[in-house]
Amino acid sequence: MRRFLLYLLIGIFFALLQSSVLPLFFAPNWRPNLILILVLFLSFHESLPLAVFGGMFLGAIQDSFCGPSLGLYVSADLAIVMLTKLVAEQLNVESPPLLLLLVAAGTLVQNALLGFFLTAFADTEPVISILLPAIPQQLLANLVFSALLLVVYLRLLKWFGYRGGLGSLLYQGKHYGH
Repeated sequence: MRRFLLYLLIGIFFALLQSSVLPLFFAPNWRPNLILILVLFLSFHESLPLAVFGGMFLGAIQDSFCGPSLGLYVSADLAIVMLTKLVAEQLNVESPPLLLLLVAAGTLVQNALLGFFLTAFADTEPVISILLPAIPQQLLANLVFSALLLVVYLRLLKWFGYRGGLGSLLYQGKHYGH
């Protein structure tokens, strides 16, 4: 329960950062989607029920802070969680380059889902013409910010005394060392 609340607090902080601070410094196409990065991290490192509920709540937070319509990011994040859980079972998610590759894939999948949902269920025809040119900048911004967050995360792990690597939280349970 504490980890779930931690993810929600980080999600609220990222939503505030994404909706109020980052627009002051970055053009719309160059703003990273910090909540997507958090949803991907949650999907890699948590159980399926926690990842599904966390993805839905983080999508709802993103819808309420920065989304154009309610339920859009909830649906996209839920699909991303399910796809990520399928991929994470087959791959070594402790590899930082692979994690960055999966952030790139998550960015492309989220843009494809948002474009599909807005085109199919809303009366907005020029959505694809707006989304397609923004994908390369969004992809680069997400990769740069996820690399920065990864470096900060690994530094925090060392600072708090966890063993190194991304997999340290997977194996640091309450029975660790006993």
